[in-house]
Order: sequence, then C-alpha cells, then structure tokens
Amino acid sequence: MSFLPSNDSSNQARSGSPADAGDTQMAAKYHHARPWAGSPYRRRRIFWPALFISLTGLIYVWLYGPPAVLGSLSPSWKDIGLGYGPDSSPAGRVAQAKPHYAGEGSYASVKEIDALLHFIFNQTDRRLDEDGGLIRVEGLGSVPVDGTQPVDLRVYAANGDYKWAEHTRRIRSSYPLVVFSKTFCPYSQRAKALLSGYGLTPAPKIVEVNVRSDGPQIQAILSRLTGRSTVPNILLKGKSIGGSDELHRLHEEKRLKRLLEDNGVVVTGKGDTQ
Repeated sequence: MSFLPSNDSSNQARSGSPADAGDTQMAAKYHHARPWAGSPYRRRRIFWPALFISLTGLIYVWLYGPPAVLGSLSPSWKDIGLGYGPDSSPAGRVAQAKPHYAGEGSYASVKEIDALLHFIFNQTDRRLDEDGGLIRVEGLGSVPVDGTQPVDLRVYAANGDYKWAEHTRRIRSSYPLVVFSKTFCPYSQRAKALLSGYGLTPAPKIVEVNVRSDGPQIQAILSRLTGRSTVPNILLKGKSIGGSDELHRLHEEKRLKRLLEDNGVVVTGKGDTQ
C-alpha cells in the first residue's frame, strides 16, 4: 500500500500558520497606532525642523516683540508662560524709553505745571533727587531731572499712576492757590501775610522750596514754565500771577478779591472791603 503526502502541509506553507497571520496583523495595527514610530533618521527629520522653527520664533519675539495677534489675548493668557512685557524686547524698550512730554501727542491736554503740583502734593515722600541726584521712576529706573528742559511726565507720576485728567481736577480743586516760598525770604513773608488776612478757603498751599532737597530743581522748572525765577511765585489755578509786588498791586487796585473768587477761592477776610 502506498501513501500520498497530505495537502495540509502544503496549504500551511503557502498561507502560513494562523499564529503567524495574527502576529502580522497585530504588528501592522500597532505600527499605525504609533505614527511617530520609525527609524531614528525619520525622527530626526521631524525634530530638527521643529527645533529650528521654535528658535526662530523666540528670536523674533525677542527682537521685535510679540506678534500683533497676541494683543487680542486676555492679560491672563499673555502672562501664562509667555514671559514678555514692555521691556522684554529692544522694540519694547525703545517705545518705553520715548519721552512723554506735556502738550504732545496723547498728553496734549496735560500741563507740566499741573504735573509738578501733583508730584509735590500727592507724592509727598518723593524727591526729584532722592536717589543720589536721580529719581526712581516706575518703568524707567533711576533717571536725572534737568529742570531747564521739559521733564518726562512719568517723572511726576513716579509711582506709575498716569491718570492725568483726574490728577489735574484734584489739584485745581484742592489747591487753587499755591505759593512757592522760602522761609527766610522777606518778600515771601510779606506775600503770605497779605494772603492770610483774606481768610481764604481753601487756604493757600505753601511750598517752602528751601526745605526740600530738590528745591533748586523745582525752581528751575518753575522758571522755565512761568518765566519767574525768584520767590515768592504765586500760582492761581496753575498760572503765575507774580510775586509779592504784583500781589500787593492787585490788592491796592482792589482787584485781588475778585480774581481769587473768580477762580474758586472763597474770601471771608478783610478783602471783602475792596
């Protein structure tokens, strides 16, 4: 009796075992589930372009600041992980360093004399020479102040509060009459004595420049803004009406009471007899 070879072995050879087929399918499925899988060369082709794009973006932001599209993000999104501010790029530092002068651009309605009064009356612990001849200014650091030249408004709001319209209203309402004086000056004493007899409300705000370390700078600023370099220098609603001689002339001509009242000062003293 002869035996013929079975067809099972040949079929298995052609089609492979069931186990082998299952392994092939699983490997194919696993490969497709890991799109990052591949040779080290393929991974490097993805990594280096991504690194180049990231570095290019960081360099751009450092040089030119963040793209304009980021301006529409909320502050919280801007702050989280982005780490940029006005001084985080050269462009930002140039814009930040640009002076803010009274009467120019966005500050066309601001008068430097009002800004000076805001500095003196609302920042009483600050001085223009507080840091070894410099002043510490929010966003600028320590800067010098030359009273003979226009002063950056940020100096007068050294704490970073730039609400100038509000500051001006408060100054003119609270201190309509300001006298820049020196304690030892006889002309200053004479002017203050005359005003005290008028019973004024609000009372004149006296600034004794000789008891301030930044007195010379304040006088230089006043000289530039008012054209008057001596004391007393009497300001009414931010405008100089002169010194002692001019004040007494107004008094003798019976015009001082009316002038004060027209500018919001209540007169209850002897000036009523004018």
